[in-house]
Amino acid sequence: MTKPIAIPEGSLELWCQIAPLGEFTRKREDGTEFTQLLDGESFKRLIAAFDKAGRDVLLDYEHRSETTDDSRAAGWIKGLREKDGVLEARISFTPEGARAVRARDLRYLSPAWDLGPDNRPLALGSVGLTNVPYFTQLRPVLNKGPSTGSVQAGGADPQTQTKGKAVKELALLYGLPETATEADILAAAKKDKEATQARIAELEGKSIAAEAEQVAAANSAKIGDKAAFVKAYCQNKEVAMATLNSAKAPVSVVNKGDAKAPSFKAEGAKTLNRADFKKALAALPPGKRQAYYDENFGYVAD
Repeated sequence: MTKPIAIPEGSLELWCQIAPLGEFTRKREDGTEFTQLLDGESFKRLIAAFDKAGRDVLLDYEHRSETTDDSRAAGWIKGLREKDGVLEARISFTPEGARAVRARDLRYLSPAWDLGPDNRPLALGSVGLTNVPYFTQLRPVLNKGPSTGSVQAGGADPQTQTKGKAVKELALLYGLPETATEADILAAAKKDKEATQARIAELEGKSIAAEAEQVAAANSAKIGDKAAFVKAYCQNKEVAMATLNSAKAPVSVVNKGDAKAPSFKAEGAKTLNRADFKKALAALPPGKRQAYYDENFGYVAD
């Protein structure tokens, strides 16, 4: 767990969350809707505009500088950065602003900016210290410490840091860069699962084929076509064994040159052409196909 930050009394300067990634739709005063787009390009633009301006941005109370003549400062924005998919501001609070957040009278931050033609912000105009932020998924400016009564910066949420560490570890596990997103990791996990399933199927196929070879060797006297038996065994072990068990070993003959093992494909007078067998099978209702298959598969001749 992150160690609480010791903040000297009378001063307060922190990195705090002010905006998340996403698309956000809201209404203007005239009732029309508009959507603001916050993505990586938006954050880069905001940071570049701030750096180019070269001056601090006002942190006021409840956006009053935007709606009234009250421009009292609760603090000053002295830097912007993107961290873990969130836009953060380095804020130096005034003594009055520091007292307000320490007393938890005002706990959240809400940015104000104009949107460009592409619905991305142009530059940070101001930030309001408020209790009714537009982006409700962000952390408050300060959190109470777990047991000491000290405070933690809202941008340094232990759960977020733990999640970020876990994502990086998973990325490395799947051979991805540390910057991989959760979607990248899920895609890699799915691919790895499919490869594992394919390998298991391959090994199971080899295992059943080896088993069929052993059964064929042990019953060579009853099998006239070993390749056909192995194929049938791999397709349906139960049917192949039932057919094998119903077959009889060839009767001993005086002239061994005339002896011939019975074919596995057909027993007795009944034989089925493979094409006719498939056609008849397809013509049956689904509920009757398995019984027909089990009863007649052993009589199919190539």
